Amino acid sequence: MTRKISTFIFIGLIFTVIAWMLDKSSVVTVDWRNYHEILSVPELMLLVLVLVLAVDLCNRFCRKIFKLQLREAYKVSYLENEFTENAAIDALADKISEKIVIERRDFDKSLLLVLRAMTAITAGDMDEARFHLKNLKKVIGNDPIIDVLKMKIYKGEKNYDKMEELSEKIMKNRDIRIIGMKAAIEAQMEKKEFKEALETANRAFELRQDLYWIIESAFELRAQVRDWEGALQVLDSGKKKKIIPLDKYNKMKAIILFERARDFQRAGNEVKFFKYCSQAVETDDTLVPAALALAEYYKNTDNQIRKAADVLLKVWKKNPTDDAAYAYLNLRHQNDMNAKIRDMEELAAKNLLRPSLNNRILAELCAQAGRWTQAKEEMEIFLINNPCTKKICFLIGEYENIFSHNKREAKSWNNKYNECADDAAWICSECGEVTEKWHSVCPKCKAFGADRWHLYVEKPVVMTVEDSRDDEEEE
Repeated sequence: MTRKISTFIFIGLIFTVIAWMLDKSSVVTVDWRNYHEILSVPELMLLVLVLVLAVDLCNRFCRKIFKLQLREAYKVSYLENEFTENAAIDALADKISEKIVIERRDFDKSLLLVLRAMTAITAGDMDEARFHLKNLKKVIGNDPIIDVLKMKIYKGEKNYDKMEELSEKIMKNRDIRIIGMKAAIEAQMEKKEFKEALETANRAFELRQDLYWIIESAFELRAQVRDWEGALQVLDSGKKKKIIPLDKYNKMKAIILFERARDFQRAGNEVKFFKYCSQAVETDDTLVPAALALAEYYKNTDNQIRKAADVLLKVWKKNPTDDAAYAYLNLRHQNDMNAKIRDMEELAAKNLLRPSLNNRILAELCAQAGRWTQAKEEMEIFLINNPCTKKICFLIGEYENIFSHNKREAKSWNNKYNECADDAAWICSECGEVTEKWHSVCPKCKAFGADRWHLYVEKPVVMTVEDSRDDEEEE
C-alpha cells in the first residue's frame, strides 16, 4: 500500500470515530432505483474507506501484471536480437519498473547521490565516489547508471582492464551501448590495443555517424593503420553531418591525399603520385611536405622550374619554413651565393608571418658568401626578437674567428653552442613530441595531422654579441 493511501485511510478512521462519538443516532438514507438502505454515519464512512482500499489493491495488482508483461516483452526483444544475458534484461526491466514506482523522495535522493558521485570523480576522489555509488545502489538497485558511474571510476583509477571488461556489459544494453563503445575505445587505446580499438570504432561508426568522438576515433584509428580510403570515408561523413569544420576537413583530406601519393611514389607509380600530390596541394596550400614533393617532381620532370617555383612561393607566403626557402633558392642557383641572397631578399618581402626566419636565413647565406658585415646586421636583428639559437651561435663564432680574428671570443661562443635553443622543429600539438621531420601520425601519441612547424623550441636567455663580450671582460 502506498504512503498516500495509508495516510488517507488512517485519517478517515479517525474522522469515523469522531463522528460516531459526537452523534451516535445520526443516519444516512441511501435510495437508488429499487435499492433502499439506512446506514449510520460511521458505517457509511467505513464503507467509503473499504472501497478506497479495494480500488488501491486492484491498482497494485494491475501494475504488477503490467510490469511482468513489460519484462516478458523486453526479454523476447532481447532474444530476437541475440542478447540473451539475464543481467541486461534485468537491468532494463528494473529501469522500467523503477521509473513507475520510485517515490519522489527517493528520486531526489538518488539524483543528489549521482551528483555527489560525479563531483567526487571529477575531483579525483574515487573512494568518496564509491561510497556515494554504494548508497545510490541501495536506492535504485542495479540500474544501468550504476555501471556508467562505475566506468568513470575505473577511468579515474586508470584501471583499463576493468574498464574494458565493464564496457562489454554496457554494450549489451541497447539503450546505452554507445557509452560502452566509447569507454571500450578509450581503454583499448590506453592499453595500445589498436586493432581491437579499430574494430570497436568501426562498430560505433556503423551505428552512429553524427557524434564527433565516433568520427574522430574511427578516422584516427584508420589513419594509424594507413587505411587511407577508410579514413577518407569517415572524413567525408563528418563533413556531410557538419561535424568537422571545412578548414579542418581540408587540412586532414590534404594529408590523406599526400600519404596516398607517397604510397604510389614508393610503388613507382609516378602518374598517380603526381595526381594525388597535386590534389593535396590544391586542397591545403599550407602543407609544406606536399609542396616540397610536388616541386621536386616538377624539377625532375622536364626541368619545370617555373611550376616548381610557383608551388614553393605559394606555400612560403602562408607557411614559411627553412625547407621551403632553401628548395626555392636551389631551383635556379646551386653555387651562386650572391644570386641566392637576392632571391632570399625577394622572399623576405613576401614573408610577413615569420620575419625572424628571414634574418636567420639571410645571415647564413651572407656568411657563406663572405659578406660578414651584412651577416652581422641580420644576426643582431634576429637577437633583438629571439633567443640565441644553435645556428646563430655558430655563425657568431665564425664571425669572431674569420672576420674579427678574435679566437677567444670565437671559443666562448662555441662553448655556448649546446646551451642554445634548437632553431626549428616539427612539434606535435597534442603531446609535444619534437621531431626533425614531419609526420602525418605522431610517433608518440598517434595523433593525426598534429605536427606543426615551430621556430625556437626552447626559450633561453637572449644573448647578443655585446653581452658576451661584457661577460668576458668581467671574468
